[in-house]
Amino acid sequence: MEPSPFRELSEQELALLTDDELIAYIRGARTARRPSAATLALQMLVFGYWDTLVARAGLKLPVSATEDVAAIALESAIKSAFDGESIGEFRSWLHTILARKISEYYRSREGKPKLVPLISENADDEQVWGEEPSVDAPDGTLVDLRRAIEHAYSELGAGHRAVVDLYVFAEYSAGETTGATGESENNVHQIGSRFRKRVKAILEG
Repeated sequence: MEPSPFRELSEQELALLTDDELIAYIRGARTARRPSAATLALQMLVFGYWDTLVARAGLKLPVSATEDVAAIALESAIKSAFDGESIGEFRSWLHTILARKISEYYRSREGKPKLVPLISENADDEQVWGEEPSVDAPDGTLVDLRRAIEHAYSELGAGHRAVVDLYVFAEYSAGETTGATGESENNVHQIGSRFRKRVKAILEG
């Protein structure tokens, strides 16, 4: 039996679909080469997770930045092409986008808070990370922790950057990072540890 031909639905009809049905509809629209229909359904699906994005961003960001970063992640998701087949894959994909936007916020020149290790107070503990402002050294040199982080980050390949984005900057668990990147939990721990040690080495140098 041949599959039923694709039927484009209105926004009102899409609003009645479950998440799984929306994902199936998106795949059907793309198979039928109806990109506008797929985009509308993806918008409906992503907007349905707005409260989740805001809540998750609120765990990692200052209140003043939470909705702005969530909105940037939402816009990025709408412009991207989700090609998974399950709601689990969609949530992982969406959370990965949010995590990257959070890490971009902390790495940006404009972002006031900096998610960096408290090296001055925890020199021997590579697991301790938090906010620490830049300070002027006695010789007037600006000790910029963010620059050290950017330097260490620039040395990573794309795969390791994805792990650092999630596990270090966005503080996802090793298990969550594994699910989003495909790396084993052991590799996630090792990548995170090496990155932190590299940042410390740059600062000490």
